Amino acid sequence: MVQQGKIDRVDQLVSLFKGAKSVIFNDYKGLDVAVISSLRRECHENNITFRVIKNTLALRAFESMGMEGMDEFLSGPTAIAVSVEEEVLPAQILKKFADEHQLPSFKGALVNGRILSKEKTVEFASLPSKEELQAKLVGTLQGPVRGLVTCLDASRRNLVYVIQAIYEKKGAA
Repeated sequence: MVQQGKIDRVDQLVSLFKGAKSVIFNDYKGLDVAVISSLRRECHENNITFRVIKNTLALRAFESMGMEGMDEFLSGPTAIAVSVEEEVLPAQILKKFADEHQLPSFKGALVNGRILSKEKTVEFASLPSKEELQAKLVGTLQGPVRGLVTCLDASRRNLVYVIQAIYEKKGAA
């Protein structure tokens, strides 16, 4: 007989996964309490849920959502980082943290309903953030406008120099 507490935890996971833009699966084995606490704190500061989960409950949650193929990520010690606001930020934070501490390691990810392998998750974590991409786009769009303004300003400036040179030449004569 299934315990009510487990049903409630599966329902909590379903609601967490349904609202998520990205779910990053990690192997946290080897992290001590102090290190994992600092990772949780960093995730919390960025509105990311970082939680150690029970694989069987997470698998049931995904099955109840109609998602298949998640069992490859749900073996061994598993922690998840879930973001409802941004897709790439959890992966970037975990990658940066793993570079500093050699752990946790990626198992895979679920991003906007797409399943990413371990290798694709590492590539995904290397993408620039939304703000960085927006800044690059603005810079790219400003380039031609800035060039046009500089060109128009140069023509006016050159005209002033020519008039000044004519004035000086006629004034000397």
